Amino acid sequence: MKGFSPLWCRWIEQIVSKGSVGVKVNDDIGKYFQTWKGLRQGDPLSPFLFNLVADMLAILLTRAKENGQFRGVIPHLVDGGLSILQYADDTILFMEYDLEEAKNLKLLSGLKTNFHKSELFLYGEAQSFPKEYSELLGCNVGSLPFRYLGIPMHHRKISNKDWFSVEERFQKKLSSWKGKLLSSGGRLVLVNSVLSSLPMFMLFFFEAPKGVLKKLDYYRSRFFWQCDEHKKKYRLAKWNILSMPKDVGGLGILNLEVQNKCLLGKWLFKLLTEDGLWQDLLRKKYLHSKAITQVSKQPGDSQFWVGLMHLQNGRQIRFWEDRWVEDKPLIVVREKNVTVDIGLSAVPLNVSFRRALIGEKLIAWHDLVSKVAPVVLGEGKDIFTWNLSKNGSFSVSSMYSAIVQEVVLGFKGATKDKNIFVRGVVLTKDNLAKRQWKGNLKCSFCNANETIQHLFFECHVARNDMVFNRFLSNSFKEIIFRGIYWICCWAKLSMEDDKVVLEAGCRKLEAI
Repeated sequence: MKGFSPLWCRWIEQIVSKGSVGVKVNDDIGKYFQTWKGLRQGDPLSPFLFNLVADMLAILLTRAKENGQFRGVIPHLVDGGLSILQYADDTILFMEYDLEEAKNLKLLSGLKTNFHKSELFLYGEAQSFPKEYSELLGCNVGSLPFRYLGIPMHHRKISNKDWFSVEERFQKKLSSWKGKLLSSGGRLVLVNSVLSSLPMFMLFFFEAPKGVLKKLDYYRSRFFWQCDEHKKKYRLAKWNILSMPKDVGGLGILNLEVQNKCLLGKWLFKLLTEDGLWQDLLRKKYLHSKAITQVSKQPGDSQFWVGLMHLQNGRQIRFWEDRWVEDKPLIVVREKNVTVDIGLSAVPLNVSFRRALIGEKLIAWHDLVSKVAPVVLGEGKDIFTWNLSKNGSFSVSSMYSAIVQEVVLGFKGATKDKNIFVRGVVLTKDNLAKRQWKGNLKCSFCNANETIQHLFFECHVARNDMVFNRFLSNSFKEIIFRGIYWICCWAKLSMEDDKVVLEAGCRKLEAI
């Protein structure tokens, strides 16, 4: 069937049936015994042989369908019906409600089902016969949702409860970390490289509920700011500020909501540009012969999931509502779902109108004709390109950057070093008071109210320091500061009567 020679088949038979196995207990290997069937775990040849067996199972199911012994599901969407999905050693079999076909399935494989690793799921009329199917196929009857390749599978939208496994992974990680032993930079690295990557697999397949995203952000924020759940610390900035790029004053922490949209957008782009089983199924069920923009509520209005549509034969791109000549759709005169090949079939566009076009309408019509007339259609299919990347291929990072830049910073022109003032995240005494701190709100240098503006620009000590820094070299300033510091320390030790005053002076000089 696969074209292997008889000699090769005998080799494989000898490898599988002539092996010897010994059991090792307490470093003592027992007596060896011969194995007659089955693949040995750890054998480098086993994965290849397993793929051959899995491929053979798919071939047997195909032959059974051709002979009328087995029927797959949704034959109106998949030619011949969908009967099997395989990925490595994980397999899902689909069949219509029929006990006779279930018997045929059991007989054609010749294999015994692993009762502990397999489950049976019944729908429709088959739910009335759970015992019969369970005894026939040797499987427990499972309940939805079930996990396949780590993803919860259900015929409905998964609920917040189905996301609890992701929250458990967060809690498990955080319970073993000692944030109080790490610097803020170390905690930032763990948040970006570990915590932010934990939910990626789920976000790649499902749109996460708002409550789940909020909970995950809470775990990340608590670890970054608080680091110790038993000790409260001030949070200097909102989480959406920290999620901004570093070049505009954020910390570059991944925005999970935006990332979720970008990951789902990759599937949408694959649906538009690639061919495969799942693409064919979705096209037949939802798109039919329409373009993807024709089935949305606001076609052609999205700015991020697909860039400009490049023309080939023009049968999938709508003449008026899609962007194919300019950066905007050609909605000028009418609003009908006309494709480009139909719209250009009347070129030159010498059409007549019920009412004569005059003024701006006539100018707009001539402008439209001048842009459409030079277009020449090719023989190939319409292709979609991603205008946010140079090669036209979709990338999650380019879409993420485009979305983040839309909402990145209301204060234009602020550089990275100025954003601490724009955001107000310096722990001056007025900011501490907003966070329920109790203490003297006066500046330690001049007894004015301590604010960011005062501390860095209005205080006479700050002004003198800026003048001092401007006109003296770095080496000379270092000598002066070091000399003043040691003089104050000597005076502190030698003059006990003025201890309080000099301690305050030392603190001021060190602060400067």
